[in-house]
Amino acid sequence: MNYLKIAPLLLLACSVPCASWAQETPAPTEEPEVQVNPRPKETDKASRQLIQNFLAVTGGKQAHINLRNIVAKGTIEEAGKTKKFELIKTQDGKRKLTFSWRLLGREYVEVTSFDGVNAWTQKLSPKEFPAKPYGGRDAQHFINQRWFIQPLVVPLKAAYDFKYQGADKVGGRPAHVVVGYGKKDERTWFYFDKETFLLTRWGGLGTIAGVEEYLDYRATRFAKVNGVLLPKQIDLLVEGSAFGTITFDSITPNVDLDTKIFYTPIDKTPVLRQRPVAQ
Repeated sequence: MNYLKIAPLLLLACSVPCASWAQETPAPTEEPEVQVNPRPKETDKASRQLIQNFLAVTGGKQAHINLRNIVAKGTIEEAGKTKKFELIKTQDGKRKLTFSWRLLGREYVEVTSFDGVNAWTQKLSPKEFPAKPYGGRDAQHFINQRWFIQPLVVPLKAAYDFKYQGADKVGGRPAHVVVGYGKKDERTWFYFDKETFLLTRWGGLGTIAGVEEYLDYRATRFAKVNGVLLPKQIDLLVEGSAFGTITFDSITPNVDLDTKIFYTPIDKTPVLRQRPVAQ
């Protein structure tokens, strides 16, 4: 790769209308060629330049830094089922995702959250159960693979090192692929469009029906929020094939939040006390 060509292309990317990526694109037939390489000692020059270009064309680095949190609402469709959701996401990695749907006349509500250290999940309806710890590969994917606010600015970026992996395609369009290594070496693959430098695909390992797969997200529409260009619609991909769609009806930035909402709720189930047996 000729690294010297990346920076000049930034001027070209700024002149490309964002609407050119607001159209649906077919699912890519390519699967990412994943190589399990050791974590780099530091982020390489190509990755740094691609991240700088991405920040520039999506609103500027400072606009991303100013995006402290997001509250997004919308629908998710997968396997023929539709659910409503509310996502609360902070710049330092906390997140809370609530799903609600109706089935056979009953309302279902489930919530999953990560407080920055621990993850938990809870069923709230039709019957409320105590919250329980959320672990395994599913939890790692939930914690590390994000719909919004990627680890491309601090504070999240401070825990990451990035390595340029090569070229690939997203929906038939050429892209640069960068691997991000997180705090515990968890990996995320970032696909930057070669022409616009938009982040058009990202993801990492997860599980489907108990089987470990590569679960990715492909942005198909974008919208400006608080000066930052964010995904407005996302395709869910398993091993490169689309199996669902996330559509955001509203995205509200910088909401006053009580951080307690991310922490595991106290179990309100009454505890029955037993009288001591008389001796």
